[in-house]
Amino acid sequence: MKMRPATPEERRRFYREEWTRREVPDFILRTLPLREFAFDVDGTGPNNRYNQFETVEQLENYLRDRAPFAAYASVAHYQRPADREGWMGAELAFDIDAKDLPLKTCGCQGAAVCERCLDEARRVAAEFGDALRDDLGLANVSFVYSGRGFHIRVNDASAMNLGGSERGQVVKYLTGGSLPGDVTMVGGYPRIFRSRAARAFDRLCERGFQDAEGLRKPLVAKLIAGRQAALGMIRQGRLKDLTGGMGEKSREQLLEIITRANAALTDGKVTIDIKRILRLPSSLHSGVSMKCLLIKDIDRFRLDDAVPRFVREGAR
Repeated sequence: MKMRPATPEERRRFYREEWTRREVPDFILRTLPLREFAFDVDGTGPNNRYNQFETVEQLENYLRDRAPFAAYASVAHYQRPADREGWMGAELAFDIDAKDLPLKTCGCQGAAVCERCLDEARRVAAEFGDALRDDLGLANVSFVYSGRGFHIRVNDASAMNLGGSERGQVVKYLTGGSLPGDVTMVGGYPRIFRSRAARAFDRLCERGFQDAEGLRKPLVAKLIAGRQAALGMIRQGRLKDLTGGMGEKSREQLLEIITRANAALTDGKVTIDIKRILRLPSSLHSGVSMKCLLIKDIDRFRLDDAVPRFVREGAR
């Protein structure tokens, strides 16, 4: 699926003929008057902020009349959204952007994304969702296709009032972005770390460790040659057994490369920002001509579900 920018006329057509309030998630509809809405008027970023809509009809009229380049809603709830005052809590949100994934297996550069790296981002989002539910006991976990990746939006009451520091700890937990004290423990963070570390190590081997500056070439060759054995050791938490010829300094360097790659699986700044705005599900991502939409089943998501009518008709 080739992605391209939407023209102003295509944006107008989308909002007048295709946009529907039925695709705005319930978790936004229920709290609509409590959220700040923002809009990108001309493709230069969210330059029209501090908007409030009391009803979905008001939002609908705005979108149909203005056909913005992009539409956003805050993850936060406010007593006075138009002033962004009276903070009442904020969704726990995560942004997994395909263009920013570390150690991608496709050849996309810059802002470009393809179905392959989007599917990698989908898999990461699904894994995060499993950990949020199974490990952290969160139930109201929603997935949104955002155009170049996926958002996870958690609306549990226990998550809504978390501060920035606590949210940052959740990011580290989900990504495997720091080395646990005891990596051999069966459950919890050590299990997640082993899984994320094995994924990163496997990708580093596939890329010939080109993203691992500083490791000596003979050591890199040894790591690649012993890839399967090393993966087994990582999955079992036997980090000190990694390649007999690896010294402590080289092992620490390898683990630092792995944890740094894991930490980049999501944009942590999005999660810790309790006043963040995210793309409005149901709106058009005009940069790639795709619909941002709520996903009912992340494991069965198909990119074809997000293709607007004007793109389909133009491809005939």
